[in-house]
Amino acid sequence: MPALKLNGEMISFESVGLGPPVLLLHSLGTSAALWNSTLAALSGRFTLVAMDARGHGESSNRAGFSVEAIALDGLALMAALGHERFHVVGSSMGGLFAVVMQNLAADRIASLTLAGAYPGIGAAGPPRIAATRELLAAIPMAEFGRRYADDTVVNPDCTARGLVAASIAAISPRNYLQTLEAILIADISPFLSGIAIPTLVVVGSEDRRAPPQVARQLAGAIPGAIYREIEGAGHLVMLDEPAAFDRELCAFLSDVCAHAGGGRSSD
Repeated sequence: MPALKLNGEMISFESVGLGPPVLLLHSLGTSAALWNSTLAALSGRFTLVAMDARGHGESSNRAGFSVEAIALDGLALMAALGHERFHVVGSSMGGLFAVVMQNLAADRIASLTLAGAYPGIGAAGPPRIAATRELLAAIPMAEFGRRYADDTVVNPDCTARGLVAASIAAISPRNYLQTLEAILIADISPFLSGIAIPTLVVVGSEDRRAPPQVARQLAGAIPGAIYREIEGAGHLVMLDEPAAFDRELCAFLSDVCAHAGGGRSSD
């Protein structure tokens, strides 16, 4: 994939399609490849930019990982590609980045889609960090990735389980733990009531990491947010039920663009 030097890092990304620009932000341990189905399904109507977060995929992590740093990387990437105003889609931790990005540069964000997202996990964070640190000291990342994929991808017919396992296996324990610490101490709750752009909250009915109850609360805290639950999908809804997810995302983005004047009004 191509890469650009942004904020002192080499940020890799994939950009495909024509139309209003959409930034895709992946989940913990995965990469831009999380969005392969969406890139194929929506590239005829939108310009899709899938970014590797710091320490994931082919992106560097020299200066450290934080939610704000990734949000700033995303803003810088889209500016470098000539997209001043754009839509943002975030999966799990990508939802944190999306909301922080909107808080930092509200005038540049046309809409938000939050999939398997959560506002923060509070007191549950430190024990999970400690348990993960202990586990990674005992097993290799390849085994950790296999366990994570088996637990997270719930559709038995999903062919992307190996992709998730391989993505995590390629990350260093240092980068994984640094990312985990950053996202588990983050809390975007104070920003939610101030979101004044169209927002779609999507969750899988079988999501055990950020279950529908969490997604409903998230949608309820954002004025005018749309809530969609996809039957049979787990935390990575775009992998478990890609066709259903892509339909929901395409319908939402198309409606937002139509109400904004259609065409390339978001570019």
